[in-house]
Amino acid sequence: MDQLVIGCLRRAVLVCGVFLLRIFRWLNVSYWIPTPRPHPPDTLNHSKWGTHRYIKIHGIKLHYVEKGSNSKPLMLFLHGLPDFWYTWRYQMHEFSQDYWTVALDLPGFGRSEPPIYSVTYKINNLGRIVCSLISTLGKSDCILVANGAGAILGWQIINQYPERVSKYVMLGTPSEAILQQLFERGAIPLGTLLKSACLLYAGRLPVLLARAGDYAIFDELLGANSKPQDLEAYKYTFGQPSAVERAITAFRENFIDFFLEEYEFRVRKASNTPGLFLFGEQDCSIDPEEYATLLMHIYQPLETRFVPRVGQFMHQDNPKTVNKYISEFLREQFTQPTHLISNTPEKQIVVKEVCNNCYGKAHSNTEAHHDGCATNCDGQEHKHLLQNLRIPICS
Repeated sequence: MDQLVIGCLRRAVLVCGVFLLRIFRWLNVSYWIPTPRPHPPDTLNHSKWGTHRYIKIHGIKLHYVEKGSNSKPLMLFLHGLPDFWYTWRYQMHEFSQDYWTVALDLPGFGRSEPPIYSVTYKINNLGRIVCSLISTLGKSDCILVANGAGAILGWQIINQYPERVSKYVMLGTPSEAILQQLFERGAIPLGTLLKSACLLYAGRLPVLLARAGDYAIFDELLGANSKPQDLEAYKYTFGQPSAVERAITAFRENFIDFFLEEYEFRVRKASNTPGLFLFGEQDCSIDPEEYATLLMHIYQPLETRFVPRVGQFMHQDNPKTVNKYISEFLREQFTQPTHLISNTPEKQIVVKEVCNNCYGKAHSNTEAHHDGCATNCDGQEHKHLLQNLRIPICS
C-alpha cells in the first residue's frame, strides 16, 4: 500500500512538473518568435530530387518537381496538410526509373501561387485542377499517390474522374464519406474533433501555435529520426509569409463542408480502379479496424497493407517498406471484376461546383448564369446547414 501511495505521489509530482515547464515555456517570449530563415536550405534545390517546373492551370501558377522521362507513365504525387512536394522525395527517387514522377505543390502550398478566392481550396475544385494538370502534362491518366488530406482529395478524383486514374495508392486516410460514417457512429475520437474545432473556430490561435517553439509542430510530425536538413526544409517553407495561414484556410474550407448538406449529384458506378491503401498505427487517430472493411466494400479491387511503427508521414518515416509495398502493387496484374459490372448498383457522387464570382451569393430562379459560371453553381445554397446529417456515398 505504501508503495502505491508513493508511486501516485511521484506521478503527481511529474505531471505538475511537466505542466509548470509548459507554462514557463509559454511565458517565454522567444517561444513565440520563430527563427528567421531568409534562405532555403540546400536540400530543397538539390538536383537528386528532380527538376523544378512551373505551369499555369485555371489561372494559378503551380509549382511541381519532376524526375524521370515524360515518355513513361505518369506517377502523380499529392501531399497533405501541412505539407508540400518535398514529402515525396524518397518515392520520386525510387520510381523515376520506370515512371515519370511528378510531385505537385497544391495551390497556396510550397512555391505554388495562392488562389485569389479561398473557395479554390474546396476538394472538388482542387480535383478539377489536378485533372487539368494531367491533361496539360500531355497524359490521359496517371498512377495517383496521395497521403493524409491529399488522400481525401485522391479518393474524390477516383470517384469523380475514374478515367484519369489507372491505379492509385492512398496513405493513411479514408475517403470523406467514410469519415462521415465514422462520425455518425461516434468512432472519431473526441480529441480529434476538438483539434478540428480549434482549427476552425479559434481565429489566429492555430497560427500562433503552429509557429510556437520555432515551428515545433514539424519536429513532432517528422519524428525524432528526421534529418536536420529535412526539418529546416519544412520550417523554411512554412515560415514564408502567410504559408501557415493558407494551410489553415484550406482545412477550414473543407471541414465546414463535412457537416453541410450536398445538393448536386452525378450518377457513377462503383469504382473498379485497382488500388492500394496503406495505414499505420497513428493515422487519423482512428482505429483502422473501424474503416478498413468500409473501404474495401466500396472500392474494389482494393488491397490494404499495414505499415508498423510510423506516424502521419509514413512515406518518410519508413520509405523502404512503403516503396516495397507500392512496387509489389504496381507489378500485380488485375482483372476486371465481373460482379462489379453486372450486379453493383449505381451510386450518387456529389458534384459541388461554386463559381468564384458567385461564391456567397444565391442565384435566383430567373437569374441567368454569366460567362464562366458553372452550370450547376447555386452560390449560397452550399452554405446551408444540415438539421439531420445525410451521408452521401462518395469520397
